[in-house]
Amino acid sequence: MNNKTKRFIFCSGIVFALAACSYPPSRQNFDYTLSQGQLELAQKIALEEGVSSDADISTELLWSLEAGTLLRMNSELDRSTKVFDTSETLIKENETQNLAVSGFSQAASMVVNDNVMSYTPRVYDRVMVNTYKALNFWQQANFNDARVEWNRVDDRQRRAAEYFSKEINAQKDSVKSNNLGETYSGAMEQLGESGIDVAKWAPYDSYINPASLYLHGLYFLINNESAADLNKAKESLKRAYALTRSKQIRADLNLANAGRNVVPGVWVIFENGTAARKLERRIDLPLFLVTSRVVYAGIALPTLESGSPTYPYLSVNGGKQTEAFANMDKIIQGEFKTEFTGILIKELTRAVLKTTAQTSMRNSDNKTVRLLGTLTGVAQAVTTQADIRSWHTLPYEFQVTYVKWPKDGQLQINPSGGAAIQVDLPATPQPVVVYVRALNANTVPQVNVLTSKNAI
Repeated sequence: MNNKTKRFIFCSGIVFALAACSYPPSRQNFDYTLSQGQLELAQKIALEEGVSSDADISTELLWSLEAGTLLRMNSELDRSTKVFDTSETLIKENETQNLAVSGFSQAASMVVNDNVMSYTPRVYDRVMVNTYKALNFWQQANFNDARVEWNRVDDRQRRAAEYFSKEINAQKDSVKSNNLGETYSGAMEQLGESGIDVAKWAPYDSYINPASLYLHGLYFLINNESAADLNKAKESLKRAYALTRSKQIRADLNLANAGRNVVPGVWVIFENGTAARKLERRIDLPLFLVTSRVVYAGIALPTLESGSPTYPYLSVNGGKQTEAFANMDKIIQGEFKTEFTGILIKELTRAVLKTTAQTSMRNSDNKTVRLLGTLTGVAQAVTTQADIRSWHTLPYEFQVTYVKWPKDGQLQINPSGGAAIQVDLPATPQPVVVYVRALNANTVPQVNVLTSKNAI
C-alpha cells in the first residue's frame, strides 16, 4: 500500500468518525427520556454532555441550554441560573470568536458538514436565556437581578431586526458572489416539488418574541417602582398587543394606562408543550445544478417539524380559560426562514466542491487516484448530513388568563384532560403570576408563584 492510499484511508477514517458524531446517541436518549416524562434523567444527560461536573459551568452551549431549562423545571433555580449565566459566556464567545478558529471550522465544515462546528445560537435562544434567568430571579423574589435580566431581554429584542436585516443582505451578496443564481433557483424549485414550502414560514414583526415582550411588560406593571417603570410596562404591553391582539394583553395595557397601583389578582401564564424541531431532508440535485460530469449529487437540508401542545388550555377556578398569545413555533420558523437561504447556499457550494473533487479523481489515468475518487464518493454520501441541532425543551406556545384574587386564597387549575392542581397563594393579597409549565402528557405540570415587590 503506497503512502497516498494510506493517507487517504486515514483521512477517510476521520471523516466517517466525524459523520458518525453528527447524531450522537446521547441526543436520542435525551429525547426519549423527555418523551417518557423522566425529567431528572434527562437533566442528568444534559448536565453530563454540556456542563462541568464540579462547578456547573457550561462547556457545550446547546446541552447547557437544555440543562438550564430542566434545572429550572426541577426547581433547582440557583443551578439553573448559573448554567444559563455560563451559557451566555459561550454565546458571547461565539459572537466574538477568533477569526482564525472560525475560518478553520468553516473549512472543516465544507469538507464534512456543519455538525463539526460549534452550535451557533439563534436570536430566540439568546432572548429565552435572559427570559428564563429573569423568571428565575422573579420566582426567588430577587427583584434587582430580575430587573437587570428583563432589561437585557428588551435590548436583545430591539437588536433582532437589525441583525436579520444584515443577514438578509449578506445572503443576497453571497448568491451573487458565488454565481449561484441559476443553481439557487433550481434548488428552490426542487425543494418546492419535494414538499418544503419555505414561503409559509413568517416571523413576528421585527422578529420579536411576543412572550418575552409581554412578560417584560407584565413584570414592570406588577413590580413598578416609578413612573419610568410604568412607562416601560406601557411600551412593552402596547407592542405585545400590536403583535398578538390578545384580549388579556389589551386589558393589561388598559390597567397600565390607569396608573401605578395594581390591585390584587392572579395572572396565569402557561408554557405549553414542546417547540418545533429540525429534521433532515435529502434532495437529489439534477445534473445542471452541480457539474456536467456526474448524473446527480445529493444535499441534506434541515427542515422543521411542528411542535405540539400538551393541553388545549387550562381552566382556572372553574371558569376562565387560558388563551394562546405567542407561538414559539412561529418565532422559530420565522428565524429559520431568514437563515434558510444561507444554509442552502452553503450546502450547494459544499456539494459542488465535493462532487468536483470526486469526479476529477475518478477521471484520472492513475488507478490509485481513481480508487481514491470512488472512496471520496462514498465519503461524500456519508458526510452529507444536515445540521438539525436545536433547543428541544422550549415550549410550543404561551397562554395567559387573569382572575380576581380568590377570597379563600386558593387557585384550582384544571388542565383540559388532565388532573386538577391546587395552588396556595400568598397570605397577603397582591398581584401575582402563577407560572405553569407542562412539557408533555407524561410529565406533571410544574407550578410556581411569582410575587409582587410592592406587597413585600
